[in-house]
Amino acid sequence: MKTQPFLACIVIVLVALCASSSESFEIQYPGEAGFFIGKPMIYEITEDSNEENKGKQGTFTFGRDRITIDGAEYYDSVFESPTGESHFYMEVDAIRHTLIQKGFDLTSGKLIIDPAIVSTRYPLVPGDSWSESGIELKAENLELPGIPIPLSTTIRDIEATTEVSLQNIEVPAGTFDTLLVENTLSGSWLGLNMTLIQRTWLNPDNVPVKRSFVLLNPIQSDDPEEIPLYEIQFLKATPTPYDLNWDGKVNILDVVVVAKHFNQRLDRQMIPNPDVNGDGVVDLSDIVEVAKHFDTN
Repeated sequence: MKTQPFLACIVIVLVALCASSSESFEIQYPGEAGFFIGKPMIYEITEDSNEENKGKQGTFTFGRDRITIDGAEYYDSVFESPTGESHFYMEVDAIRHTLIQKGFDLTSGKLIIDPAIVSTRYPLVPGDSWSESGIELKAENLELPGIPIPLSTTIRDIEATTEVSLQNIEVPAGTFDTLLVENTLSGSWLGLNMTLIQRTWLNPDNVPVKRSFVLLNPIQSDDPEEIPLYEIQFLKATPTPYDLNWDGKVNILDVVVVAKHFNQRLDRQMIPNPDVNGDGVVDLSDIVEVAKHFDTN
């Protein structure tokens, strides 16, 4: 096999990248590459405002395109379901180590946040929290329960709060320790309480293994029920076993992913999964398996 002569060199050079897992569960700022920009991830739709989508598969791609809103550029992150697309407008701030959110365009309506808020702040630590006030929500064709026509207006004096907590969850791709990032936008409109909650469960690799978006019923003042707009759960840890960086082809870059964890015995489910042969240890046999599939698209 043409790849064998340099396999030993690959191991020697890249094994220095190995690092033992941290005892405390924090997620450090991963750089832009750590958001898997442009790489589709497959999810199962467990809740949706459109009943036709429940139980089916969809694809989420962070930063599929770029979009300009209010004079600034954002990543247009897209979830493709069988009945349409939902859009999440976000930007990575490499200086402040934050993920900025400008708005959403769901099947139930569009919301633009002004100014954009910090949805994720690194390092992510359980128990961390932050808040922002004086936010405006610009709604376009937003469908709300109890209101007969779609809402198109500006809701002012919104407060944005975020809390981070540790949760162990099970999704179709496996069981994961996660940090739950809960973003809440709350305010009032014509005497009605308006509360939107976005929840993102991030595994230690900064992969969202579960996402949900709910609206608290605005016509219920006491203990309002959550109305699910959507919920998705991660379906496959590595859609193509040997394409570990999800770029559509198998090459030396996929070996790098394996080598970063060389000689480690995995004690948790990783995304992507460097234990290519599934024996619980990342070693030369995993590198050989990847190398066998070089130049495969």
